[in-house]
Amino acid sequence: MAVWALVSWATASAGTTPAAPKKTSDTEQTTTEAARAAAASAATVARTTPPVTTVAAHTVSTSATTAAGPATAPASATTAASRTTADATHPAPTRVSPPRTGGTGHGTTTRSDPATVLVVQDEHASSPDAAPYHGSLENIAWGGHGELRFGYDLTAGVSDPSWFHVGRANGFFLAKLGSRLRLGGQASYDRVPDDFTLERAELIARLGRGAREAHAGIFLVPLGRTNLDHDAPQYEFGERSLVATEILGVPNAELGAGLRGAGSWSRTMPFTYEVDLVTGFDDGIVMDAAGGTRLPAGRNNYGDQNGLPALSARFAIQPSVDTEIGLSAQSGPYNQTKVDGVKVDRTRFVHVVAADAVTNAVGVDWAAEAAGALVDIPPSLEALYAQRQWGASLEATRVLRAPLFAAWHGTSLSGGLRAEKVDFDMGIPGDSRARVGASLNIRPLPSAIVRFGWYYEWRRDRFDNLTPLGGLTLTAASYF
Repeated sequence: MAVWALVSWATASAGTTPAAPKKTSDTEQTTTEAARAAAASAATVARTTPPVTTVAAHTVSTSATTAAGPATAPASATTAASRTTADATHPAPTRVSPPRTGGTGHGTTTRSDPATVLVVQDEHASSPDAAPYHGSLENIAWGGHGELRFGYDLTAGVSDPSWFHVGRANGFFLAKLGSRLRLGGQASYDRVPDDFTLERAELIARLGRGAREAHAGIFLVPLGRTNLDHDAPQYEFGERSLVATEILGVPNAELGAGLRGAGSWSRTMPFTYEVDLVTGFDDGIVMDAAGGTRLPAGRNNYGDQNGLPALSARFAIQPSVDTEIGLSAQSGPYNQTKVDGVKVDRTRFVHVVAADAVTNAVGVDWAAEAAGALVDIPPSLEALYAQRQWGASLEATRVLRAPLFAAWHGTSLSGGLRAEKVDFDMGIPGDSRARVGASLNIRPLPSAIVRFGWYYEWRRDRFDNLTPLGGLTLTAASYF
């Protein structure tokens, strides 16, 4: 989704007409303290990786102002990789939050009108040389991305004959139904769950003149930052973290309704929030999980088995333009209490808490996430199914060279390291996975990436038997 088109839409509703963006230098557009901070961040990105932005997940629009001056929520809540107006040749969306890693910098177009700001968290890429969507944001826009994976994977020294996979295939559309209404749809195939997922089929309504939106339908729940933002071309690693895929169940889309928005406590402390009532996990976390309690087995619950919704929420603050700290949680019943009108069990709950953070320190982009789950298991199954789980991941990435050669504008070379662990049952020594990995990445375009990866994993079953895994991977992802 493009910032300029959406800003025009937001300001038209507010009765104002923003001036068209034009190509200027960073210093020419730094007229306020917030703009100077954005320009300084843009200069940093200009020396590193060209930003890649996304469309088709969530959007938050705002035309709010503060008495103290320009609205600071969007200025700081967008990203460390703020775009210059020159990049607005092809309009680019901003994000509610900073980029996960250095090589995936998302951007924002600095607005000359500080009273009108649009904050967007959507799944689409845009750059001067790669249009991320087709059609028009004034009526219907559509697009997608894909990922291929080639791997030499070993399990206990035995190679896996399945050396080629489609890592991810995604398509989306976004339709403008009126000055305040939008309809979004998105579907994808993911290799990790090996399943087709309807990630988005929602109606979005902007509320008033502030930074608030109501939405209803099927959407990605705000359970962890990765679940809201997991496009393959943005990632510096060929695989998403274990805590995201094995504990939180990314991608996790559910049926529900809720409210999202943005605000600011002060000029330097913006925040974003989302609160939803959703169908929640179902009893697949136990019934469909042969190896023990697995939350991903109970995701994609488009119908409620027990008639009681789950509450899902996320709150995030942005202390600086390159830092975000988020806390999210989801709580609700997961089991069926009646079958054919006969009560078979009491209501049992599953509670999930996740924390995530991104920042830049000592020239390195850091991304961390952690999650814990508490599941009410029937007493007769406690010996086989876990009640407590946790996982954590830490990533460090750095742009090594940009551009690769002087004449190769828009290219970059970056590298990353990641360490992670998940414990599926805190009550026993085994049933866990720990993994380290490295990735060397080339971006021929801001909207595409080629990754050379390595990983080694220690996997233990419920009897604490160790199985080593490792491999070399070549992955490629691009918007189209």
